Amino acid sequence: MTRSEKKAFILKGDLPDRVYYGNVAFKTVRALLSYLGCIGIALAVTYYLDGTAGIILTAALLCALVISIVMTVIVMRSVRVEITADKNILVKGEKVLCRVKLFNTLPITAPVIEIQADCSPQLAMESSLLYKGALAGRAVNVLSIPMTARYSGAAKMTIDRVTLTDYLGIFSFRLNVPEEQLAFKLAVYPDIPDAAVQTDFLKTTNKFSSNDDEEEESDEVSLTSTGMPGYDHRQYYPGDPIKRINWKLSSKRDIYMIRLDEEIRSAGQMFFLDSPVTEPTPDILKVRDNVIEGALTMFMMLIREGREATFFYCKDGLWLAHEIHSQPDVFALQEILSDYSPCEAPTPVPSEITAAGKTPIVFSAAVRGAEGTLSDIISQCPEALVITAYSALIPSMSSDMWTISDEFEFRKAEH
Repeated sequence: MTRSEKKAFILKGDLPDRVYYGNVAFKTVRALLSYLGCIGIALAVTYYLDGTAGIILTAALLCALVISIVMTVIVMRSVRVEITADKNILVKGEKVLCRVKLFNTLPITAPVIEIQADCSPQLAMESSLLYKGALAGRAVNVLSIPMTARYSGAAKMTIDRVTLTDYLGIFSFRLNVPEEQLAFKLAVYPDIPDAAVQTDFLKTTNKFSSNDDEEEESDEVSLTSTGMPGYDHRQYYPGDPIKRINWKLSSKRDIYMIRLDEEIRSAGQMFFLDSPVTEPTPDILKVRDNVIEGALTMFMMLIREGREATFFYCKDGLWLAHEIHSQPDVFALQEILSDYSPCEAPTPVPSEITAAGKTPIVFSAAVRGAEGTLSDIISQCPEALVITAYSALIPSMSSDMWTISDEFEFRKAEH
């Protein structure tokens, strides 16, 4: 904050709603009793000392209360609150400065204003959440709140409440502000860790590649020197089109083999993200980040191996597909997932995968004790390849289940 902002607002510490409203009620009762005590003194002056002076003093106190309330209500109509930030796209660990702007259009100094700020768990505030101060007439005050991005996905900074206390400090009024002015959305990019190609895991995923590779055998007889039935094949040489590699046959022969047919058939694999709708606690967000970043890491491995993939994710209750053919496609997926927020999926497994007759590969962000959606997926596709976070502590639920460590190593789950 600037020097002027420090003078205008002071930090008060975060208070839960129950405690906050309890404190407000206590302060109101205490201030009202003090005010009634002043009225009692004025009446005593009227009766025992000077009637005229006492009546004037009593009337002045009553008028002061009425004027204070009326002026506070008028000022409330002139005060506006907006939230902005110096950026709306972040990477994990990056700092952002959120600004709360308060506008007072009247030439009258506003009474004490109290602001309760908050943010989604993807962000961490570096200072208090409760601010209290005054606002001069026809002035704009900017309250700067530093934050740090902790987890990826759709993040939000909000103002929970703005209250004004009347000039006598007795009654508090809540300022009605449109919801769109009380929230500011930010997107936090997931990381793409730089991990070495993990051969054992990629060999496992090769079993789930396109069915075109299974057409390596047919009634035709190859005329090539390999003597293999089906499509004509030969050993891969640097410079050959990677898309022509028959991955299933290559894994059997322990050497890269390419097809000599004219049509290049995709050997892509189908993946999807299972992210249950749960309360976004830090542990849940950590697991979700581990799974999402593990998926991005694996796609980079596939690209380096010349593989392609289709990734399904659920947004607004619909399964959406993202094709991955090159590194820019992985970066585009990283951007898509920067404002990702879990939602209820229409089906446990995307219908496009089941319709294609392919066995799905699922990245699941489920955690131990909340495996509901993952159980539904395994019930529908018992042969699915399941990949979870090691920190999720999910017991082995499938014969083909892998975990992602914090160092983004893929390991076969122990039964």
